[in-house]
Amino acid sequence: MNNRSFNFQPFILMTALVLFLAFCMDTTAETLRRPQYLFFLIAVFLVLFAFRKMIDITEPASILLLGVMLRTAYVLYTAIWTRQHDVIDFGTGEGHAGYIEYIFNNLSLPGGDPRSKWAFFQPPLHHIIAGVWMRFCAHFGVTARQLQENVQLLPLFYISAVTILTFFIVRELKLKSWGVRIALWLVCFHPTLILMSGSINNDALSLVLATLSVYLVILWYKDPSYKLTVMLALSIGLSMMAKLSGGTVAPAVAALFILKLVKDRANIKKYIPKFLLFGVIVFPTGILWEVRNMVKFGMPFNYIPPVGEQLNAGLAARLFDIRTRSVYPCLISNGDDYDEYNVFLGLFKTSLFDDANLGLESANINLFAVILFISALILAIISFVATILILKDRKGIYDMAFEHKLLFGVLYASLIISYFSFALGSDNYSAMNFRYIALLIVVEAVFLGVFADALRDKQHIRFRLFAATVLAFAAASASTYILLGFAR
Repeated sequence: MNNRSFNFQPFILMTALVLFLAFCMDTTAETLRRPQYLFFLIAVFLVLFAFRKMIDITEPASILLLGVMLRTAYVLYTAIWTRQHDVIDFGTGEGHAGYIEYIFNNLSLPGGDPRSKWAFFQPPLHHIIAGVWMRFCAHFGVTARQLQENVQLLPLFYISAVTILTFFIVRELKLKSWGVRIALWLVCFHPTLILMSGSINNDALSLVLATLSVYLVILWYKDPSYKLTVMLALSIGLSMMAKLSGGTVAPAVAALFILKLVKDRANIKKYIPKFLLFGVIVFPTGILWEVRNMVKFGMPFNYIPPVGEQLNAGLAARLFDIRTRSVYPCLISNGDDYDEYNVFLGLFKTSLFDDANLGLESANINLFAVILFISALILAIISFVATILILKDRKGIYDMAFEHKLLFGVLYASLIISYFSFALGSDNYSAMNFRYIALLIVVEAVFLGVFADALRDKQHIRFRLFAATVLAFAAASASTYILLGFAR
């Protein structure tokens, strides 16, 4: 990748990968125990070796490539009904799969009250794209089973785009070499982003558009042009059209808008038409679906149906009772005798394993899962401390501009408040899932990158331990989710 702020090359390469997998590979086997995958991998390395002098593969590009390969492997062995959320299955007429299938068959949105079928209340952007993508693939004779698996290639593209956009963000913030490395190792190998790359619900699309919003508002603050205003409004509005929680990024964007007005108050008149244009685009785009359903069917705004295992625990226990029996989430559905109710454990464990006990699929995973759990816990503590230190720094120890502290500080607070208000406001286990605030991974990648750059003496034992923990986290995550593909 070159030094320009933005280029389309990595997205073109991801499009090429998606087309190759969709039309040239059989992805219906749900296992990595296939010779075609091995030889495909060998072929990729042979091409890279042959053209090594012609292709400028930088270290960040190498980390991004490894992340794409890991997520591709996960998608290849994960069926569209495995480790999913509210998907159910194709052919059932319900769930995200039924939602997508309806649009595929009819090229129109489902009629009637969206609450009458499971998951149909969700905003439709992802389902429209997925249904049209299935229709496109069917036009070229792709079999029915492959059509279904091809839907997973969309979140694979979206989550890979999240990691690419994170690179653009940290480069825009002028992080140095080690800061960029640490940030990319975190986002490219984070288990949540591996799991989401194979999840065919609407989380991945909303996340990539929210990440794009963060990148665009950084550019907008430097150059508040009409073009960037429109792009920013569309990215937030479309993120909400994929999933209403995409609007969590809005307070941070508003904070940067206000800061720009305060700093350039002598020219306040030039911002008014831009903010009006922003509002005219973002509000109708973001809440049109909810308003339509409220008017036509009386569906409450931000309607969420009761779902999941009921937690029988008081607020004190959910906050302070941190007893646990496993690194995996404890659930009755996993064979445990209770559903884990502590909100911090729910947040942490689902960020690594979602709701699954991966040890039930392969005992070979357990050692790496423990390493992943321990390294992630250490990184969680470091990232929390680093975030506080960076946000309160007034001595210039950490090289982060005030506007960027404001942006990521408000975004961090918005995500945490959103998570705990939703998780503690519900008696359902599923409300504690980390995927609802997956954007936090990008935020913490930025703070950890800034923190790494601030450790000036790279030979110091503190930095070596920090870097080793990040690499252990990445290696354990990759080992866990590669071995999972050989479990069956």
